Amino acid sequence: MKIIHTADWHIGKVVNNFSMLDDQIALLNPWIDEVNDLNPDVVLLAGDLYDRSLPNRETVAAVNQLLTKMSESLSCPIVIIAGNHDSGERIDYVSQLLANQSLYLAGLPSHQPQKIMVNNADIYLLPFADHLTIARMYPDIPIHNIEDAVKYQLSLIKQDWDADKYHLLMYHGYVTPSRHTDEGHEELVYSDSERPTEIGTSEFIPSQLFRDFDYVALGHLHAAQRVGADNIRYSGSPLKYSKSEARHRKQYLEVDLTANGVEVTSHEFRPPHDLRVIRGLFADIITKKSTDYVFVELMDETVIHEGMERLRRQYPQIMGLEYVNLARRQHHQTAENMAQLAQKSPQAYFEDFFVEMTGNELTNHQRDIVKELWQTVEEEE
Repeated sequence: MKIIHTADWHIGKVVNNFSMLDDQIALLNPWIDEVNDLNPDVVLLAGDLYDRSLPNRETVAAVNQLLTKMSESLSCPIVIIAGNHDSGERIDYVSQLLANQSLYLAGLPSHQPQKIMVNNADIYLLPFADHLTIARMYPDIPIHNIEDAVKYQLSLIKQDWDADKYHLLMYHGYVTPSRHTDEGHEELVYSDSERPTEIGTSEFIPSQLFRDFDYVALGHLHAAQRVGADNIRYSGSPLKYSKSEARHRKQYLEVDLTANGVEVTSHEFRPPHDLRVIRGLFADIITKKSTDYVFVELMDETVIHEGMERLRRQYPQIMGLEYVNLARRQHHQTAENMAQLAQKSPQAYFEDFFVEMTGNELTNHQRDIVKELWQTVEEEE
């Protein structure tokens, strides 16, 4: 069985005031033709089809065009679940009608996790939902975090288990390669454009929960990566959506399931514009040109007059400018200042403030008042 795994399209994404919509359309239209040539049995999109729960008109039109082309071009089922950026209700809209066209959309969790049957495989769908939503669905089950929620959903899936079939799962969220979330958190590759799904580390679940599945198609993290095993993977996003993703290799996954296991082949996306970080001296950088999205890190020791405006003439899609050495110096000075301030007493802070506001030093009587007030505050605390 051949599977195409992709995720985190974030259609309508805006990065540093630059809309990615034209690039997304230009990238994904030929991608559909590539996928068609691979002749897969199913295409899986593991969440975050949209970037916002309430996308604008142009974004909805783009998604409509892309899904229509996929349905018309591909001779296989297409399965899409909602991610944390999507509106589950919007993804679910007319899903029953579209299923007749082999386009399966799961936006909201169902009491019995939804199953799609493709050839000799059962594909189970767990669209994004916080643990409180799942807990309300099963009021008699103790569900205190997302791991509890997923565990119970998986127990329901395994009641329907057919041992003679492949078992696939689609899930959108944080999955760690270790049961110890702190350790697992260190092993994964994150980016700045991934929105937290819950508070703290309660959003992480261990990959061991999925060990019985033949393949797990994950969405949420924007870097393509395996999670504890070759058959549990994030495909990553098709485009770079933040400076922290500049070094990512954006790809989609071709997954071949056989009786002997899983074989994964990555295919790189070819965007119309790359997103890069350029570091160097202003005098060198200004001599070159590019239409890529760029973040410029200047090594100059002084601020360049109208630096951003001058760079924009050479790099019309410049997204940011940073003076690396100046930032380090300011950080060092700030750290020194904080260390000095930490040695001061609250009364000394107030004396400095008083002088700054009035231009006069505190009298001895005023100092006694401040001391007495501060002692009262400490006693109350």
